Amino acid sequence: MLAAMPRRALLLIAFLLAGWTFGLLDSRIPMPSSSGVFWVGNLGAPWLVLPFLAGWIAPSRQRALLGGALTCVAAMVGFFGPGSGWGPASLFFVASWVGIAVLAGGLYGLFGFTWGRSRTLLDGLALAVPFIVEPLAWSWGFGYSQGRLPIWSVELAVGLMLLVWVVVASRRRAMATTRAGT
Repeated sequence: MLAAMPRRALLLIAFLLAGWTFGLLDSRIPMPSSSGVFWVGNLGAPWLVLPFLAGWIAPSRQRALLGGALTCVAAMVGFFGPGSGWGPASLFFVASWVGIAVLAGGLYGLFGFTWGRSRTLLDGLALAVPFIVEPLAWSWGFGYSQGRLPIWSVELAVGLMLLVWVVVASRRRAMATTRAGT
């Protein structure tokens, strides 16, 4: 039966399962009184990676939008789904996060789609910058640090590595395009 399914459908299913698994694992990070562990489960930037990748492999803009949105919603289902402790009283709260997942996942699916075709700097920056801005916003923008420094340092390091990769890949693509046109 799997052999009869198109490769792209299998990839979408794989991203939905990856999103659901990510959400489920993220929801299992305990919320102790120690903010050092609590904030690992509340980092926002990692939630954007799978929708970006789902868009990157999509064959069209429409499928990138849909794949990114569905992947992010699957992550929310994993996070807020059965066994997560969220009851009917919190339905509005959960629904608002699912709405955000549709918008952010769809947008990041489109960023991934465009990055996959043209390596435009803006689309790559959309992936890297949240990893850099999030720790800075929490520690500087709010005037205090939410969590221990190692957590923010790791997220910032990931963001800087992504930034270098994005800039290098974008420049290589621009140079290759320039050479091909001359």
